[in-house]
Amino acid sequence: MQSMTAFAAQSLDTDLGRLTCEIKSVNQRFLDITIKCPDFLRSAEHALRKTIEKNLARGKVLVFLNFYPGESMALNRLKVNHALLDQLQHCVTDINKTLGTADVLQLPHFMQWPDVIIEEPADTSQLQSATHALMEQTLAELVASRQREGRAMHTVLTDKLAQLTSITADIRKQVPAINQCLYDKMQQRLADLDIQAQPERFEQELALQLQKIDIAEELDRLDAHVTEFQRVLQLDEPVGRRMDFLMQELNREANTIASKSASVTTSKAGIELKVVIEQMREQIQNIE
Repeated sequence: MQSMTAFAAQSLDTDLGRLTCEIKSVNQRFLDITIKCPDFLRSAEHALRKTIEKNLARGKVLVFLNFYPGESMALNRLKVNHALLDQLQHCVTDINKTLGTADVLQLPHFMQWPDVIIEEPADTSQLQSATHALMEQTLAELVASRQREGRAMHTVLTDKLAQLTSITADIRKQVPAINQCLYDKMQQRLADLDIQAQPERFEQELALQLQKIDIAEELDRLDAHVTEFQRVLQLDEPVGRRMDFLMQELNREANTIASKSASVTTSKAGIELKVVIEQMREQIQNIE
């Protein structure tokens, strides 16, 4: 189990300069990758994305790649466009011949003419290979950080499941007392009203009232969801979405138990259930 929140940074010194890579990930419903890098690394962006997709399943991932060239490294090379330069010189000669002038273009004029100086990108294949290796190292550090956080969250969720089990068990123990309390209240009301009810009619009404406050089915489903949650915790795969679904089911049962509450004890227990479930939900928002 991994967290979706982590940060990792690495740097690499090459003969051409220094490369740095920073990767930040936060929680997101799906995998969303953003890569910010120099223009000369754009051609390697697709391969970098594929590497991330192989290692991460969910989260908003931000990748920052930077390059600091060495003193002898130039990312672009300049050269003279001799063909264009010859054409410009020919045009000047032709104009002078036509107008009978003897004007001469100075060097600054030639330099300012578009495309006389051509800028060509240097060979950056070595840097692209080094960048890919650097990002793999940084990504491995990020995954390790997400796994460490995931183990901590695993411990927290295990403790919360134990609390849910304990609260559910306490509620089960209270059920007989709650039923007896309802029976006593109905008997007391009849006595206060000085009414002699027929035994069969009294039993029917008691059964109806007990059915309205019966939470045995909800408690059974709570136990089943907790058991399934414990199984999911042991899976060696992304489990965040599955856990999120289970949280919805747990919350539904807790709400039903609270709505059927017939005593202060079960009302408090229902609130405790919802508090623990909400604490679990906050943790699960960051699980991959």
